[in-house]
Amino acid sequence: MRQQHCQGCGAHIQSSNPSEYGYVPESQLNREPLLCQRCFRINHYGRDDIGPVQANDSLASIEAGLAWCSGVVLVVDLMDFEASVPRELVGMIGNKKTILAVNKVDLLPEQTPLREIHGWIAKRLTDLAFPQVQVNLISAVNGHGFPDLADEIENLGPNVLFIGVTNVGKSSVLERLLHMRIGGGKRGIVKPTISPYPGTTVQVSRWRCPGGLVLADSPGYVPQGRVSDQVAAECARELIPHRQLSSHLYPVQVGELIHIPGLCGFECLESSGSGLLLGFTGSGVQWQKSTNKHLKKWLEEYAGPCQVKTWEQRTIRLYPGQDAVISGLGWVSARKATLLLRVHLPQGAQLTIRPNLVGRKK
Repeated sequence: MRQQHCQGCGAHIQSSNPSEYGYVPESQLNREPLLCQRCFRINHYGRDDIGPVQANDSLASIEAGLAWCSGVVLVVDLMDFEASVPRELVGMIGNKKTILAVNKVDLLPEQTPLREIHGWIAKRLTDLAFPQVQVNLISAVNGHGFPDLADEIENLGPNVLFIGVTNVGKSSVLERLLHMRIGGGKRGIVKPTISPYPGTTVQVSRWRCPGGLVLADSPGYVPQGRVSDQVAAECARELIPHRQLSSHLYPVQVGELIHIPGLCGFECLESSGSGLLLGFTGSGVQWQKSTNKHLKKWLEEYAGPCQVKTWEQRTIRLYPGQDAVISGLGWVSARKATLLLRVHLPQGAQLTIRPNLVGRKK
């Protein structure tokens, strides 16, 4: 008998254990299409009673999907770019025909020239030794770039796998493409389950489109070093940007710091002049300014909903035109002066210095 799968998350259908992925009561096994109890509750109540798929399981599913597919769409989060292109995932793709779909351009500040963003991505890919691929700027929220993406996916067929790290909007991108190709209200069509929780997709799910093209979703890969993966789920939802980028500009002098309470701090040790720090983050958390004598209060002793237990420090020199990015959290940009900064960040968090993503480049 052919194994049945949940159309929302790809889990193998079973009726023996409600606490495991893919559970459907026996009385509903004859329904078409099948949606597991977990996906039903996520869709209707916004509740995940089982939790995310484990990293090793997601890796095995991605590898199986790559063996099946003829081409790949790697979905990337522009707001957390470096964490979205981990070497492990890029290495797994190998020589497959690939499109890099850079999602969440709708979160950029208004009037940001997308031509500049294209150039910035090209430079970052070169810096990261990423193979040359087709790059599409898209938004799963407002549909920007989707007509072009849909046309170019045809060149990857007949079997196209969507991959990406968790929380880049991969399933949302696929859902919009399926809406375009199959129709949003067509009976019997179940789209990928979308939720604010990481690790919602369990195994590879496939949809056959008119003309024979098959589009497939896969579990999100969990990269190393993201702060959003180190905190509680309710805090992680606040860290992932869903609305236009929030930014705050602060004059900084030696002995001052800007920080996100309980999560990180940038302490000014030296400045070549009247320096400024511009902080970017999701709208659920905000940068604040303080002095180094209050550092312990705002970081190690902070008792808010987002709290890190183990810390480390790194010292960096940040020049005008550069960002210092803490993966899964946000970044700061130097303006007008070169700053020597002591960075207080969660143990193991990835810290990257790169050219400015937005704003003036000097």
